[in-house]
Amino acid sequence: MNELRVVMILVFLSTQHFGLGTVLYAASAEKDYRVSAGDVVSISVFPADEYSREVTVQPDGKIELPLIGSMKVGGLLSDELQKLLQQKYSKYVANAQITINVRRFAGRRVAVLGEIRTPGFYDYREGMRLLELVSLAGGVTENAKSSKVRILRIKSGDDDSFTVNLKAILRGDMSRDPLLAPGDTIYISKKGFTAGASWINNNILPWATLLSIVGSAIIISDRLN
Repeated sequence: MNELRVVMILVFLSTQHFGLGTVLYAASAEKDYRVSAGDVVSISVFPADEYSREVTVQPDGKIELPLIGSMKVGGLLSDELQKLLQQKYSKYVANAQITINVRRFAGRRVAVLGEIRTPGFYDYREGMRLLELVSLAGGVTENAKSSKVRILRIKSGDDDSFTVNLKAILRGDMSRDPLLAPGDTIYISKKGFTAGASWINNNILPWATLLSIVGSAIIISDRLN
């Protein structure tokens, strides 16, 4: 009976030892983790909890925070980010204490940007294809250059990006609908003529309208006189 008790105690102590080791390893791993696009970062600001936020790191590596505004955090170690936020919030909050918790979802998500109705990150599932993602994001806008959609992919540290003809897929050529991979970023650019038309709208038409109004005013004035 005593021997059984000793064995149970040894098993319990062994379990406690390995449990502590796991906790220490997890803490060390998080400390050495570099923040990347798609990660969700929980930021706690004490004693000003109204500034605490849970934010998603955008594809450009930036996050948006109250008081601080937009700042780039992609590539920072988690402890570097904590020190940086501590420094910035200390300008606005007395005795500010910052706690962050980095949750890495980037590896199982894909992003779609540009001329898409609902840009952002979407959960990846096995077998997901481009057309499915575009549908989830509400479809492309009328200004989209669908014939050249860029899929940005980093594979084993190398750039494995390529271009896809989404227009052909939308017309029914499903053989061109590529499989996506976790972490892909899809960028849909704007049509060239649309950009030019936008420049005309912003720079030429206002002046043309103004000149038309002035010309009409002159004609009316001449008739009145």
